[in-house]
Amino acid sequence: MSNFIVKKVAVLGAGVMGAQIAAHCINARVPVILFDLAGKEGQPRNALATQAIEHLKKLSPAPLADAVQAELIETANFDDHLDKLLQADLIIEAIAERMDWKHQLYAKIGAHIAPHAIFATNTSGLSITELASALPAELRSRFCGVHFCWPRCMKLKNTASATNWSMT
Repeated sequence: MSNFIVKKVAVLGAGVMGAQIAAHCINARVPVILFDLAGKEGQPRNALATQAIEHLKKLSPAPLADAVQAELIETANFDDHLDKLLQADLIIEAIAERMDWKHQLYAKIGAHIAPHAIFATNTSGLSITELASALPAELRSRFCGVHFCWPRCMKLKNTASATNWSMT
């Protein structure tokens, strides 16, 4: 897998970090699907992801090179669109730093990740190996940690892998 090319990214979690990771992908000209919880009763189903994208346009420094590019971020929710995960070559999980929430999400999405895709968590402090334990066995070797550092002008990114990482 020495020539792995990311043609589409899915970002799980439309909070501050997840939305800005989506913006970073769009700046790199990589299509992205931004997932979050489904909207509450009376709200559009993708309301949280849509609101996060609108918020990106107002930030300073701007995470998007051009605010018009926000339209390129596709929105989705965890109840209606798990099948869209199959389109992604790279999936970056960026939900709150709670092991139980991450394990619940991983159990929900594991069967919807393409056999070639890399699955990464944006955790800044949870055990990658313990997070990987909630994944189907066939996905664990494609699971790693990647942590984006902000502000956007910082050229930093940390990566960490579980004990059974393999991309051969």
